[in-house]
Amino acid sequence: MSRRSGLPVLGLDEFYRDQDDPGLPRRFGIVDWDDPASWNAGAALEALTALAHDGAAEVPIYSISQSRRTGRARLDAGDAPLIIAEGIFAAELIAPLAAAGLLADAIVLHRPTPVVFGLRLLRDLRESRKPPLTLLRRGWGLARDQRADIDGWIRAGMRPEGLHAGTRWLHRLTALAEAESRHRIPGQMGDVLRITAVSFLRDGPGGAELLAVRKRGTGSYMQVGGKLEPGESALEAALREVDEEIGVQLDPAGLDLLGEFEAVAANEPDTTVRSTVFVCRTPLPEPLTVRAELADHRWFRIQDPGSGTRLAPLMVQHILPALREL
Repeated sequence: MSRRSGLPVLGLDEFYRDQDDPGLPRRFGIVDWDDPASWNAGAALEALTALAHDGAAEVPIYSISQSRRTGRARLDAGDAPLIIAEGIFAAELIAPLAAAGLLADAIVLHRPTPVVFGLRLLRDLRESRKPPLTLLRRGWGLARDQRADIDGWIRAGMRPEGLHAGTRWLHRLTALAEAESRHRIPGQMGDVLRITAVSFLRDGPGGAELLAVRKRGTGSYMQVGGKLEPGESALEAALREVDEEIGVQLDPAGLDLLGEFEAVAANEPDTTVRSTVFVCRTPLPEPLTVRAELADHRWFRIQDPGSGTRLAPLMVQHILPALREL
């Protein structure tokens, strides 16, 4: 159905974890590759966010037969109005994509169990994914679970569709998205969100580096910080957010004002963020541990942050250029 749509397709199977990753679930005497715990949802969401906003992303190449990543590739969505994320873990992304305003629809292909069993077995044998006996045992177990799986995906927000009806709907949805993009008013935004942010700097092997963090259930990297509470100054909010998100208590004297900036919000649709941004060169503890609503962190080179990772518009349009001027 994805192939017949003519749209760019991100295969979610590429985001499986390597077989030597600790804590992988097991079933049928092997790693249970049908358990979401065997899959990296954060990396998939990060790639989809980059594709939706920037039109391209770096994605892993995963070998099912070797149970590990074997490389990376660049997926270019061009000017396609929609992108399909296809795989058995798609339902895991419904809530975060909807919250970010990126979800167009969520569909589960509903076909007779014997058909699914036969097609899956033929594919797995053709690609030598696992030993034949393992494939039979796994396929039989999945066939028994198919009804419950589909019911679970429907409860998660997916709509069951047949192959032909689903393909026709994808074509109509594509036409609708193209029509909406032609009539969208550039720069039209809704809410304005007042936030504060702290840019942590360090010296790296390739030059000055900037810390960026990703919130749980989102795909964009941004600065440590957040919304101001009632009666709070930007400086007070910055000190509180740093303590909450990375467990560091800063001396206010260690913060220098970088500027006041405005940009499209990275994770909230139809929203503009107006941010007071501070710079801090206070050394951070290593290894750094993110807390609260944060999922992970990375250091990016200020002069050349690289490609393939979605950076928040505030960071790209204002913070990085301002830091380069310093």
